[in-house]
Amino acid sequence: MPIGNFKFILAACLACCLLLPAPSPAAEPKIDVGVYYFPGWHSKSDYWNDLKGLPGSRSPNKAWPGREPLLGYYPEEETWVAEKHIEWAAKHGIAFFAHEFYWRHGKPELEHALKAHVRAKNKKDLRFCLFWANEGTSPPTVQNFDAMVDYWLKSYVGDSTYYTVNGKPLVFVFDPDTLSRNAKELGVTTKDLLDRADAAARNKGYRGFHFVALLSFYRPSDAVEEKYLAQGYSGYSAYNYVAAKDKSHYAEYDSMVDTHLDFYQSAARTGKKLLYLPTASPGYDGRPWVGTRPKIHVRLNPTPAKFKKILVGARELLAKAPAGAPRIVTIGAWNEFGEGAYIEPTREWGMQYLETIRDVFGTGDTKK
Repeated sequence: MPIGNFKFILAACLACCLLLPAPSPAAEPKIDVGVYYFPGWHSKSDYWNDLKGLPGSRSPNKAWPGREPLLGYYPEEETWVAEKHIEWAAKHGIAFFAHEFYWRHGKPELEHALKAHVRAKNKKDLRFCLFWANEGTSPPTVQNFDAMVDYWLKSYVGDSTYYTVNGKPLVFVFDPDTLSRNAKELGVTTKDLLDRADAAARNKGYRGFHFVALLSFYRPSDAVEEKYLAQGYSGYSAYNYVAAKDKSHYAEYDSMVDTHLDFYQSAARTGKKLLYLPTASPGYDGRPWVGTRPKIHVRLNPTPAKFKKILVGARELLAKAPAGAPRIVTIGAWNEFGEGAYIEPTREWGMQYLETIRDVFGTGDTKK
C-alpha cells in the first residue's frame, strides 16, 4: 500500500474513534434508604410538653425550640401529617418507613401513625414495613405471638406498598435478646417463633418473612452473624449506634460518627453469613425525656455535614456487597425528637438532613 493511502486511512480511523461516545462509568448498585418512624406524637401525647418545657413535664422550664417540627406540634393521627411526611421523604430518596409496632395485651397500641400512612392518598410514593417494638414481656404466650403475626398479615403485609426483600415482607425486631429470653420462658426458642411466623406467611402465599435483628450495642462480627443466623434472622442492623469512642457520657457527635465508621469497617471483614444493613444515626441527646441524670448519653453538636460522613461510609460499604445482595441502609430515626435523633424537617435545620440524604444516595426509585 502506498504510504500516502496508509496515512489517509489512519487519519480516517482516528477521526472515527474521536467521534465515538466515551464509555459511561458503571452505575453504582442501587441502595434503598429506610427510616425508622416513632409513633409518639399524637394529639394527646405528653411528649410535646417535654419539648415545650412545660411545668410538670420531664423537662420543666427547659424548652427545646430547635426540635419543633416545621409542621408544628402536629396531631400525628391525622392523614395530612402522614401525607406530608411521605411527600418529603419520597422527594429526598427515601424508599420506605419502618413503622414501630407495639403489641400489648393481645392487641396493637400506638397504631395511629401506621394507620394514617396506609390511608394516605400518596402512599404509593413511599413504601412501609413493620418494626416490632418487642419491649417488656412480649409475647406472653405462643398463641399471643401467633395472633400478632396473623394481625400483621391481615392488616398490613397485604398492602401493595409493603416493603419486601427478595419477595419476603420485611420486619425489624427491636430487641432480639429480650425475645430470646421471653421465648425460653415459654419453652421455645426464637427460631421456633420466627419459623411459626414464616409458616403463617407461606400459608398466605408469601415466601416467609425477612426478619432483621436490631443490634445497637454489637459490633458486626462473624460470631454475631452466626448467632443470629442460627436464631432464624435474615439480616441484622441497629436502631442507632449511640456508643462513642470517647467513653464519657457527654461526648462530641464526631466521636459517634467515628463509631459508625469503625463498625462499618468491622462489617466489611465478616464472612457475610447474615445480611448487614448499616444504620446511620443523626444524633442522640435524650435530655428532654430524662433530664440531667448523670449516666445519660449526650452526643453534642450534631450537624447535617457530620451526618453526611456516616452516610458516605454506609454507601461505600454497600457498594462492596456481594453481587445480587440487597443493599439497604437504615436511619434512626425520622422523628425521635425526645432522643435527639431525627431527620424530619425542624425549625433549627429545615430540610438540610433530607437534602443530605438525597445528595448521598440520589432521589432513588421509590415507586417500584
